[in-house]
Amino acid sequence: MKSVNSYRNSTIFLIAAGLSLLLLGLFLIVFPFDDYSSNMNLMSIALAAAGALYVIAFSVNKKLQFRPGWTLSQGFYLIIMGILVLYSYDREFSDSMNLLFAMWALSSASAQLAACVQLRSLEYVNWWRMMLAGISNIIFFAYFVIDPLSDYISTYTSFGIYILVSGIICLSEPFIYRITLD
Repeated sequence: MKSVNSYRNSTIFLIAAGLSLLLLGLFLIVFPFDDYSSNMNLMSIALAAAGALYVIAFSVNKKLQFRPGWTLSQGFYLIIMGILVLYSYDREFSDSMNLLFAMWALSSASAQLAACVQLRSLEYVNWWRMMLAGISNIIFFAYFVIDPLSDYISTYTSFGIYILVSGIICLSEPFIYRITLD
């Protein structure tokens, strides 16, 4: 019973992280601030907070078989990314934001595909959901490197779409393990 409780505690933190990413993504898509530094401040705080929630979700879940390892690496990456975005007040750093988001997508893809292989070897039923998340992150990596829509949509909209998708992936994470536990 204790392992199921730690699973539920981990789920609460993953849901909180997913909701914070989801709300940040929606905000950046629908109505971003006019001021560049305000958007960067909001993004840095939300990314660092979501990263901290990822790390807490990993550390609260004590049963090794059900520990989603990709959340720990993503948590550290989001904290570092939040700190980098916090110090990006100059416009010249905004050009490299696409590369920063591309590296986030690539690290997410590699961690999620590695977790997919591990879940499949442990005979989880829903391992393919993690594989779809990894493949979608590879697509976003290519998008941020190539940036084909930069003339048509704003940078904040592109970032908002990826952050929104990352929030949805985070919110779906607990359901990958749910059928196995019940």
